[in-house]
Amino acid sequence: MNTSGYGRVVSSALLRSALKRLRQASGQQQAKVAEALDWPVSKIIRIESGSDSPLTTDLRALLRYYQVADQAQVDELVTLCRAARVPGWWDQFNVQDRAFALYVGYEAGAASIRMVQGLLIPGILQTEGYARLMTRTYASPEYVDTIVRLRLERQDDVFARAPEQHYILDEAALRRQVGDVMPGQLRHLVELAERPGVTIRVIPFQVGPHFGMRGPFVLLGFDVPLDQVLFLESARRGDLIACEEGIVADGSALGADHAAATIAAYEDGFATLQDIALDPAESASLIERIAHGAS
Repeated sequence: MNTSGYGRVVSSALLRSALKRLRQASGQQQAKVAEALDWPVSKIIRIESGSDSPLTTDLRALLRYYQVADQAQVDELVTLCRAARVPGWWDQFNVQDRAFALYVGYEAGAASIRMVQGLLIPGILQTEGYARLMTRTYASPEYVDTIVRLRLERQDDVFARAPEQHYILDEAALRRQVGDVMPGQLRHLVELAERPGVTIRVIPFQVGPHFGMRGPFVLLGFDVPLDQVLFLESARRGDLIACEEGIVADGSALGADHAAATIAAYEDGFATLQDIALDPAESASLIERIAHGAS
């Protein structure tokens, strides 16, 4: 498993998951490990919770204590340890919403992105003009340029890595007028839908109420041993739910079982939306018709 290119957040999640498994396999409690290594127990807790990335010297001490003799496994974990301490491209933007910052980090290492949006074009699919006009509706003028740059750099990252992408949009997002940028935005959607690995589907008005109306959400999947991540977006803030952590990223405890059940519910919801949405070709045709009418 080559883990060097998954970014800081995914590398950190993989490392702490592996260290938890090693400790549990050894039959040791955190306090016992800390005592054996002459560390404060808080250090083990921080490492396993992800609030602190271990130094490679600390990692090697842990692995010796857990009697990890496989050099390939040691090398893999050391690689993860180093990657977990490398700043992500998004760090330069000093994102204040902790949940969204963590989400972007997970997205930077995801193998698949499944996204549902009702009233807006998803950020990854926005043109710069659309992004700028929408950002002005909620952000202070001094932050607009930074937010738009973050969005554009996020797009560059996603499309350069080319994970599998599935977007489900409500027809309302296509018909809502946003200044004079909608014709170009809609044509941009059609062009993106022609890219390999990108699927855009539209839920038409005639479907009526549906699961996606409860709010936008994203499901991230990985090709490394990580459970799916769910991001719930709202006007107030975002919530990020990761099974292996069992928490919402605002700090509220969920518990792993509750987190898993919540993610499963949104998995089922995404499946129902796929069933009622137009197929990709029909969706592209609808987008083109709306674009023609908006021109």
